[in-house]
Amino acid sequence: MKQFLRRYRGIRGTVLFSITFFILTCSGCIDLTGLPNDPVAQTVKPGNAHLYKYPGHLYAMRGFLGIFSTGMDLLVNKLNSRHIVASAAVADEARYPLRKFLIRESIAGRLTGPLILVGHSWGADDQVRIARALGRAGIKVNLLLLIDPVTPPPVPANVIRCVDIYKSHPLTDWIPVWRGVPDDARNPAATDMTVINLRTAKVGFDTSVVNHVNISAVPGVQKMMMHYILDSLHRAAGRPVTVGVTTLPGSVHPPSTQPSPRAAGGAVIQLMAKSASDVTIKQ
Repeated sequence: MKQFLRRYRGIRGTVLFSITFFILTCSGCIDLTGLPNDPVAQTVKPGNAHLYKYPGHLYAMRGFLGIFSTGMDLLVNKLNSRHIVASAAVADEARYPLRKFLIRESIAGRLTGPLILVGHSWGADDQVRIARALGRAGIKVNLLLLIDPVTPPPVPANVIRCVDIYKSHPLTDWIPVWRGVPDDARNPAATDMTVINLRTAKVGFDTSVVNHVNISAVPGVQKMMMHYILDSLHRAAGRPVTVGVTTLPGSVHPPSTQPSPRAAGGAVIQLMAKSASDVTIKQ
């Protein structure tokens, strides 16, 4: 009997801890990575603009619980260490504070230059939702970069360009979790939409090892993300699209027009990444 009671107390404690854990994480109260929120505030700190090569701001969002999307931190660390653009990474649980922050800073006039939102997994889904909220506030998003989104809503018309990089898994993609899917634009005339399926696209690196957990950290995908970010920053700054020393893989072909079925939201045009022979990525 005593053993049963001890076991019961242990189970009850575990359940209570799990419930508390769930409530805190889903309410955005904690960031499980242990990183402070200071990096977000640093992106708009007065006097910091001269530290970066390009004006603007980039915010990357990790996926569920903020512990699987290591590529988001890698990307932000590269951008900041190379002084390319003011950047910060947050956990998906911080989606509501980030949305409020962006709207508040935009109204205050501190969110200047191109705005880039990047997300992995559920973080990608929520970056689309943040973009939608920004649209209601009259704020444009220069680039929305989605990495293996799971259940993304349509991209809103205030997004100038969206790039969706994912890897399909035909046998299991019907399950709305632990997957990557193509997204589409609410208004294709307003949003330049590029969708790249790493299972079928020729991107110049081995994609057989890519899965939902590691996709954002794969070096080839990191290069692709850097390519689209630099391209967006160059265009916003009106500069020639030629910097650095290393090009994106040459086997990335111009867009095709092969239709790809989508369970919801109509047909999606399956696009390959545009040739990047004139766009280089600084190592």
